[in-house]
Amino acid sequence: MKELVFEINSNEEIWELIDKNFNHIFIHKFMPNQAIEWWSTDLKMKNNETFENLSVRNMEFDISTDLAGLQQILTLNTYQLRIYQFDKPIPHTLSLEHLPENNREKILQQNGLKQSYFCDFEFLTISSTEDKFIEGIENNPIFRDRIEQRKNKAN
Repeated sequence: MKELVFEINSNEEIWELIDKNFNHIFIHKFMPNQAIEWWSTDLKMKNNETFENLSVRNMEFDISTDLAGLQQILTLNTYQLRIYQFDKPIPHTLSLEHLPENNREKILQQNGLKQSYFCDFEFLTISSTEDKFIEGIENNPIFRDRIEQRKNKAN
């Protein structure tokens, strides 16, 4: 996979970079709240049992969604996101924690991985199986200068 790293100014910019051709989104270890604090929520379980007015903290979970769901999540302006974009539905049995490190990328690609977007505060790392996708970002007038600046800082 080819990779780019550069600075971003907002989650809206991440949305601009998402490949709208692939509607299967997987967000790994999503944390809806950045601070370690308690907040109130309802929790609906798989069997439709609902626990109401719980106090929770340190909540972290995987999300399987579509482009519309991703767009909504990006409005939360979280500072760290691990977004994987697939060309087919994500299997129920696919668990990143259980994939062998040395074969993780290959296994993800076999399951339809096309792009990944790792956002760490102001830095975005994009990886793609498609060189043309990366070239399109490198040639985008909004991001071209930031990519070049980042490459120059790395050297």
